[in-house]
Amino acid sequence: MSPRPRKNQLTCFNIMVVGFSGVGKTSFIRTLFETLSLDQQKEENETSLKKIKRRDSFMSENSSILQDQNQCQGPIEKTLQPYTISKEIVDMDATNHKRERVMLTLIDTPGFSAEYLVDKQLYDIIKYIEHQFDLTLAEESKVKRNPKAVDTQVHCCLYFIDPKKTALDEYDIRILKKLSKRVNVIPVIGKADNLTLAQRNRLKPSIIRDIYTAHKIPIYGMPEEEKEEDNDDEGKNKGTPDERNRKTLDEFLAEFNYEQEDTEVQSILDYLHVVPFTFIAYEEEPETGRPICVSNQHIKLGRDFGWGVIDCLNDKYSDFVKLKNVLLSSHRRYLQLDTVEKYYEQYRTEKLMYKRATRIGIASAVTASH
Repeated sequence: MSPRPRKNQLTCFNIMVVGFSGVGKTSFIRTLFETLSLDQQKEENETSLKKIKRRDSFMSENSSILQDQNQCQGPIEKTLQPYTISKEIVDMDATNHKRERVMLTLIDTPGFSAEYLVDKQLYDIIKYIEHQFDLTLAEESKVKRNPKAVDTQVHCCLYFIDPKKTALDEYDIRILKKLSKRVNVIPVIGKADNLTLAQRNRLKPSIIRDIYTAHKIPIYGMPEEEKEEDNDDEGKNKGTPDERNRKTLDEFLAEFNYEQEDTEVQSILDYLHVVPFTFIAYEEEPETGRPICVSNQHIKLGRDFGWGVIDCLNDKYSDFVKLKNVLLSSHRRYLQLDTVEKYYEQYRTEKLMYKRATRIGIASAVTASH
């Protein structure tokens, strides 16, 4: 569990990006850090960024703390090894109206490649997530805990989907099902500039149907299905459970009167109306990796197609700004709480039950031998 909050404590928030190769995972990290740098430039009083030591993990040898935006530049390359990159940001607590220091860490992972390697790559990712739980469990088991222990648990996993698909395939479904057992998963359609408006409007509902209605994958924020008792009456309950009970997400959302809901419910509804998020990366200079300068001075991060320029931060073309707000502001605390109260506690219970069963098995074997 995360250490108790202290005055001016640095809160850790860790995001992992996962998906097949070439769908924009690394570009998302660069775009996010570029926007954070732009936000920081607007602050009149910039605070110096301090380094923070993360607890050991099998990815930590490639970890780095971003103190200068130049560390996140250079020509973009294919991610061959997992690495983490961190930046301290300041978030305004809407409840207490106080500024909160947050150490944001992005965990980039190699893209899934050959189909026969997907299960092995997915195993490595899940083992990394579980390893962070093990670190927390080990810290909790100490007689004297470290008050400066750093929270390395993965609070959110962004799963990037290939925009060339018309629906989730068997690999997407398999990956999402396994990931959602260990971490909050948010689906993102990468490289959405490859989609026309009509294609985007078809793909987003198709993905939600696969996740929510067809396969019941419990990604972050999805409504949980109420369990109903089976009556087994003759002539009733014909058809599959999905056909009998499962609503579409749109039908679920239609049950709410947005204006009459409280702020927390409105925040969840806003998220559900947008997910899966679309993302368009800024166009970069091939030699430097820096964002290109476009003709429109008001566009900071864009893509120039000759016939026109796309503003990557404009909600008309991309959901990036909405996703950034979900991650770093409106849903950050929900994601952190879910990680501790749902995923960590579930893993902890499984681990302790396994140890208990192992001890009982050993004791039984010893008794039988006598």
